[in-house]
Amino acid sequence: MKAPPEAHPPLPAALAALTGQGVAAIDTPAAVIDLDAMERNLARMAAFARTHGVRLRPHAKMHKSAAIARLQMQAGAVGVCVQKTSEAEAMVAGGVTDVYISNEVIAPHKLARVAALAQQLAAAHGRLAIAVDSAEGITRLAQAMNDARGRGGQAAVIDVFVEIDVGQRRCGVAPGAAAVGLALEIRKHAALRFAGLQAYHGKAQHLRTAQERREAIAIAVEDVVFTRRQIEAQGIPVDLVTGAGTGSMVLEAASGIYGELQ
Repeated sequence: MKAPPEAHPPLPAALAALTGQGVAAIDTPAAVIDLDAMERNLARMAAFARTHGVRLRPHAKMHKSAAIARLQMQAGAVGVCVQKTSEAEAMVAGGVTDVYISNEVIAPHKLARVAALAQQLAAAHGRLAIAVDSAEGITRLAQAMNDARGRGGQAAVIDVFVEIDVGQRRCGVAPGAAAVGLALEIRKHAALRFAGLQAYHGKAQHLRTAQERREAIAIAVEDVVFTRRQIEAQGIPVDLVTGAGTGSMVLEAASGIYGELQ
């Protein structure tokens, strides 16, 4: 059921003046959205995630709009992914309170911004998470978080996911021992919390046949199970496996291994 008209904030005067005019009145570049189609898609994705008992965390790099991100969360998403520090900052500035930087950040000046954002969200009872795939990245992230605490910030804790390479061949460490080492390293730092594994297979999204995608995700699931078992053998719980994408989400959702769809 759609919200009553009064539930939506009033349009700015400049936009309200365009109501009823033809498409030629729109000055480019501009995002033009079929609201009915978008709301239908938001509801369908949220229903799919609920049916399969998984969390939905769509990737905001696709629309780069905090307004759309908030609508996704209102429909049932737990939060959004972003790819860059600046995208995370824009989402938070736009009122999004649960953001996952599903990429590695190692530049110290950017990690200082990540730490500041973690402090800001903690103060607002929000949440920031980030992916890592190196010991150096963990050390630098911990230092940035500690520096932010030392400047009088809250004792914020950032959720950290170890990314394993399950076929994308872009980021992530090899499944197994390398991931175990990073999970152990994260646990050494009070400002970091090991939150689970990222296992994103971007190339699987573009495989042409359904059988090719099934085979690729089956291998990814094997890698995740193998890695999770080794980490848990060290007494470290793996609370969540996050990943997937539009082209393969049905497979990750059905795996019983992935707990969150991106």
